[in-house]
Amino acid sequence: MSMPQSPDSPETSATKDSPYECTTTSIEMQEKQAKLPNDESRQYLHLKVEYAMRFPRLSVKTRRNGSAYNVNLKQLMMSGMIRIDEVVRDYFWYYKAEVSFDMRVTPPCPYLSSQLKQKDKANRRHTTNPFPVKGKGIYRRPDIIIVKDKYDRWPGLARLDADGYPHADNLERLVEVKFPGDNLSDRQYQDYMLIVGGSEKRFTILEIHDCRTDEGKETDRVLNLDRQGVSKYWPMFFFPPIFLPGPPQNPKPARIEPWTYASEPFADLVEGVVDGVAEGWNALSAEMQRKVSHVASWVNDSGRWFYQRLDETWVWVSDTGMRVEQWTNEQLRAAWLQIQKVTDMTLDTLKQVNWVQILTDAAVAVGVILVAVGIGLLVVTLSIPEAILGAILLIVRLAIMSWETLAVILGAGAGTAVLATN
Repeated sequence: MSMPQSPDSPETSATKDSPYECTTTSIEMQEKQAKLPNDESRQYLHLKVEYAMRFPRLSVKTRRNGSAYNVNLKQLMMSGMIRIDEVVRDYFWYYKAEVSFDMRVTPPCPYLSSQLKQKDKANRRHTTNPFPVKGKGIYRRPDIIIVKDKYDRWPGLARLDADGYPHADNLERLVEVKFPGDNLSDRQYQDYMLIVGGSEKRFTILEIHDCRTDEGKETDRVLNLDRQGVSKYWPMFFFPPIFLPGPPQNPKPARIEPWTYASEPFADLVEGVVDGVAEGWNALSAEMQRKVSHVASWVNDSGRWFYQRLDETWVWVSDTGMRVEQWTNEQLRAAWLQIQKVTDMTLDTLKQVNWVQILTDAAVAVGVILVAVGIGLLVVTLSIPEAILGAILLIVRLAIMSWETLAVILGAGAGTAVLATN
């Protein structure tokens, strides 16, 4: 297949001039403006894209105000799979998902992890907080950055970082992925060109085209109906292309949780897993239910969290009157520090989270989707080690139900506390 002519801007792209002509009956990627760096990067991204195309748009229901929001799982699935590849390699990886850039400086500067500044200094990873600073138009978050040297975590052009550390040019390619129905605005294009220093050769617009036959597309839609007896576990038959280091003697494949698939878009609202709603819990696979029960038995229970001020302890009491679990303020603060190290989450970001559901189960990480309604109505992926899964579920629950008290404990705000769930 011949490559399309490179557009000067999105307005001159081939999709606006003429319809795309498929050459196969599968998922095709159309590289615009610049080809991907090599066959390896093309194959890597095509595997991610082809898998992500299986997933529909869904609606999620939030706990704080009962609102529902539409979620495009294709984009989230691709970002989540790349993010896990990063995590299991401690971010020494060629591909980096959703790096945030400060657009107020020239060239735009990647935001690096503030939590790892003392430990890793100049070679710390990029921040995984999707909202690194307050305000609109301050930062951009392109889909994928491909770097030249995977052993250098820096994902940008040559410049000093925000703390004055010098960095060599490590930006091989900025890739913006456009699934069917997505658009690239002129403002996005101009900002991304700033990130790559004005070089068209460093910016690939990757348009995705579903060239499958109607029968092929229908297969995804009816898969659950054909496998009613095992529909809850359908992702087990389609392991995602997540490249875990190894291989170990007994490799454990990554899996996508079954709530991500629906036979009809928007057929059901996807409930969160920390909301005390049975549907959110039942949407998890049996294996994930066992894992969550082991670290947070209260999730699948009805009852209340009470804050005992005298001994500074949160106590969960189920409706049966049994004391199931308790956390001290000291334990919460220690857990919050660990969460910040792996997610760069701030209290301001935590305050906005109103929905959590588990996306993937990999060897050393659990991908967690968060909806940050107060900061742009955006659904984002965070990779959470299994060791702190229970802690982040608890802290999000407390933040949703009793923010003022939790903020005091974790370091900000003021207020009172009693927290109840259905």
